[in-house]
Amino acid sequence: MTDEELVLQETAMAAERSGDLEAALDGWRALSSINANRPDYLCKLGRVAQKLGRWADAERAFLEAMRVDARFSFAMVALGSLFLKRTDGDRLANARRAKEWLEQAVAIAPNQPSLSFLGSAHARLGEKEAAKAAFRKVIELDDTYAEAYFNLGLLLSADGQAIEAERLLRKAAQLDPGSHRAHGALGVLLQELGKYSEAGPS
Repeated sequence: MTDEELVLQETAMAAERSGDLEAALDGWRALSSINANRPDYLCKLGRVAQKLGRWADAERAFLEAMRVDARFSFAMVALGSLFLKRTDGDRLANARRAKEWLEQAVAIAPNQPSLSFLGSAHARLGEKEAAKAAFRKVIELDDTYAEAYFNLGLLLSADGQAIEAERLLRKAAQLDPGSHRAHGALGVLLQELGKYSEAGPS
C-alpha cells in the first residue's frame, strides 16, 4: 500500500466514524480509482453509498468488486443486504435478487451474516420454512448471534409456536440487552400469553 493510499484510507475511515459520509464516499471513491483491483475498497465505497441511500451507486460498487473477484463472498452478502434494504423498485423483486446473491454467498462461505440475510430474504418472500432453517443454521454456527434468535422467534410467534418463540425472544433480549425490538416483541408475546407481570418494563 502506498503512502497516498494509507492517508486516503485513514481519512475515509475517520470521516465515516465522524458521520461525514460524503467525505467518506469521496475517500473510498478516490482509493478505488487509485487501486481498481481492491474489492475491499469497492465494498467500502458501496457500503457508504448504501448508508446514503444511493442504491444504484452502491450496487455498481459491489458489482465492480465482483468483477475484480468473482468469488468474493463479502460482495455477494453486501449485494444481498443492499437488495433487502433498498427502497427503490419492487420490494418482492428486490427480495428475489437478494436471495439470489445470498444463496451464492452461502454456497461459497456459509457464515452468520450470509445465512441471516438469506433467512430475511426467505421470510420477505413468504418462504417461512426456508427462513426458519436459515436462522437455525446461524444459531448452530454461533449461539450468541442475537439477530437469528430474534428473527426465528418472530417467525415462530407468527406461526403460533408461542413457547419456543418466547424462549428465542428471551435469548435475543439476553444476548442484546439494548435491543428495543427484542424486548418489544417479547413483551407483546408475553401479553398474548397472559403473562402480564412479565410483559412490562423490567
